[in-house]
Amino acid sequence: MRGFLIFLAFACPVVLASPFFWSLVRMEWGAERIGYVHKTPSGQVTQWATLGPKAGWPGWAPIPEGAKLHVRANFEAAPGFSASGFGDISGKPPARLVTERYQNALKRAGWAVRVGRFDSSSPDIPPKPIHWCIVEARRGPRVLQMSVDIDDPQTVGRMHWTQGPMPFPTGARDEPCWPA
Repeated sequence: MRGFLIFLAFACPVVLASPFFWSLVRMEWGAERIGYVHKTPSGQVTQWATLGPKAGWPGWAPIPEGAKLHVRANFEAAPGFSASGFGDISGKPPARLVTERYQNALKRAGWAVRVGRFDSSSPDIPPKPIHWCIVEARRGPRVLQMSVDIDDPQTVGRMHWTQGPMPFPTGARDEPCWPA
């Protein structure tokens, strides 16, 4: 035990002095600006991103009623790369109620709405079934996608936005998420 305490006495100041440690802290509880360098045929492009719950969320991207958004990332536009972002959503109302309200609100606001269902298995051992409802909305170059877990009694899922192309998830079928 004494050796462990001596190790901690030396390790704690080193960790607390590390800029990498504080970067991770800001990504989890604040906002950290990071540049991603992409190689392109004409050279390199840096796409700047803000990671963390205090990263921005565009005002044009509505959040579903009854769900709380926890922003994860906001990527700025760069030559050849669209602005985009994502976050986790959660809420006490059932996913079915939240998705129905969200679809109706988006349609009333003039968005073109598409609904799909994605069924698969997790990569866990043993595999677990995955059932997601996907609500996609498009208006001009802007795209929103909300994916929620159908099997969870509450709303649990993820939201994505972009101001550029975003494909409908591979393997998702254009069909209602729940039986009528």
